[in-house]
Amino acid sequence: MKNTPSILAAAALLIVLLLYMCTFQVRSTEVGVRKTFGRADLNVIKEAGLCFKWPWPVQSTVKYDTRLRILTDRTEETRTSDSKNIILTTFAVWTIADPYLFHVNYPDEREGEKALRTKVRSHKMAVVGKHAFSEFVSTDPSERRLREIEQEMMELIRAEAAQQFGVEVKMFGIKQLSLPEEVTKAVFESMRKTEEIKAANYKAEGEAKAAEIVAQAAAARQRILAVTQRKVDAIRNEAQREESEIYKAFAEHQELRIFLDKLRTLEEVLKTRTTLILDPETQPIDLFDEEKRLAPASGQVATPLLNKVEQLQGQDPAE
Repeated sequence: MKNTPSILAAAALLIVLLLYMCTFQVRSTEVGVRKTFGRADLNVIKEAGLCFKWPWPVQSTVKYDTRLRILTDRTEETRTSDSKNIILTTFAVWTIADPYLFHVNYPDEREGEKALRTKVRSHKMAVVGKHAFSEFVSTDPSERRLREIEQEMMELIRAEAAQQFGVEVKMFGIKQLSLPEEVTKAVFESMRKTEEIKAANYKAEGEAKAAEIVAQAAAARQRILAVTQRKVDAIRNEAQREESEIYKAFAEHQELRIFLDKLRTLEEVLKTRTTLILDPETQPIDLFDEEKRLAPASGQVATPLLNKVEQLQGQDPAE
């Protein structure tokens, strides 16, 4: 009876040891692969909880984390189809979709991840080698094809990863894109020349447009001047016609023409306050001589002709 506690303790320890060897726990973020004599069982354990197995060496288990993982590719230079180097870093978001296939091909999880990284690198270089440099780096947005290139890489990697690794690629993309120093200089020089060509084209287009505007303005000016000149010529011809009629009347009455000329001269001379000391016989001052101004001869010829002049002066020249 003295050994009863020891026996009970040994029995309890044996039971715990047997439970440890015959059970295993699968978390909600894990899947388990049960192996019998080293061969993986197709029935993968996907439900979380306590599971049973035969003790080693009959059966063993391997558990894989099913949460999303990020695989970052190694940064390295890659050559494009037009023999230009770019520095490209990619990333892949992946998870183990088929634990049985993954375990059969890569019992060591690290080896499987390494093989996936190698596959990503090979497809990256193959896809980049099919595209021109301008599809990665260009000042023209219509030439860039980064989204299409990422999609092309993802489709290739996803198909092979699912078939060979039992891995599902959820997302794939370019994390970093840079250029070697010598390529950067060449690209900047090419961009500078491209922008200079664009600037020259814009300048030429502007000068051509300016010349066109100037030509249109000159043509419009000529049309306006022509219309104006026709109106001026019409007014001048009408004025000359009226003037010729007045001159005809003046030709018959020379005294009235002389009289009116004197009046106009006096108006010009006396337009401002002026003091003149002249001989009364000097023309047109002789008009201030009452006898000469009221001479019968002048009065006889003045009245009809003056009426004619006033009638012509009252008309609108444009008529």
